Amino acid sequence: MQSLSLPYTLHQPQLNCIQPCPAWRTLGMAPTLRSLPVLLLSIGLLSGCSSAAFLAANLPTAIGGSDRTGGLAYGPESRQELDLYVPQAPATEPRPVIVFIHGGSWATGSKNQYRFVGSSLAEQGFIASLPNYRLSPAVKFPVFVEDAAQAVAWTLHNIERYGGDPRRVFVMGHSAGAHIALLLALDRHYLADAGASADDLRGAIGLSGPYDFKINTDRLRMVFGAAPDPRATQPIGFVRGDAPPLLLVHGTGDKVCWSEHSIRLTEQIRAAGGSAELKLYPGLGHGSTVGGFSALGRNQSPSLADVTAFLRAH
Repeated sequence: MQSLSLPYTLHQPQLNCIQPCPAWRTLGMAPTLRSLPVLLLSIGLLSGCSSAAFLAANLPTAIGGSDRTGGLAYGPESRQELDLYVPQAPATEPRPVIVFIHGGSWATGSKNQYRFVGSSLAEQGFIASLPNYRLSPAVKFPVFVEDAAQAVAWTLHNIERYGGDPRRVFVMGHSAGAHIALLLALDRHYLADAGASADDLRGAIGLSGPYDFKINTDRLRMVFGAAPDPRATQPIGFVRGDAPPLLLVHGTGDKVCWSEHSIRLTEQIRAAGGSAELKLYPGLGHGSTVGGFSALGRNQSPSLADVTAFLRAH
């Protein structure tokens, strides 16, 4: 299988376009990905420090219409907590549920920075579950994936108490969170070990995620070095035709994680007989897919509308 290198690999800094390579795709963790919050809403509206970007994304105009229940423990560790966002409007039937896994190079980030995602989904009539998970370098792969699996299992087992439908639970993530979300959907053992099943997922959504890369930089080895088989870290290594329906969303101008990750995974899922939708946004960057959930970003990126349509179709 021919694979592709990404332009920011630390071993080949001269690359400025995608080049063929003989093995698994290379994902170099550029300094910009390490500083992902700075790029989070880099869609032409927000700039400057990460705190300013998240502050703008979480303006009250972006987070109305929902009730937030915070700090629900899904495990004993301090980072094993999640927040629920429930629509304020009364419901006539149990609501679909989305577990959103934040990004941040597997080393940074917090559910609190993504309140706008939870609230935007609740405004559309869904319940959103936003977990924290343990981060590198305090832990290595697969601990953060196992944490996310426990958060999904907790949501499946408890969401009825909050008006959610456990038969319509989706998992979604951005960037590193998309990598985690797709592993949960494709590699059956994570949810099984957490007391649930990948078959319990109604669908999975990846926003600007890396799904096929080599562990070939010091930074990546810090995150994934404990993995006995590097291919076991890659969602594309677990392609199967009976996977939950997928929606993969990517900006073609993404210089942090190139859109070919989503293109290739879509192609392979379809070739295996599975269901995968692909949404490519011409010229938009890494933060645009999640930035489109904010009030300020919705006129720049159609991601919220596309995700909402996928959720309602399934």
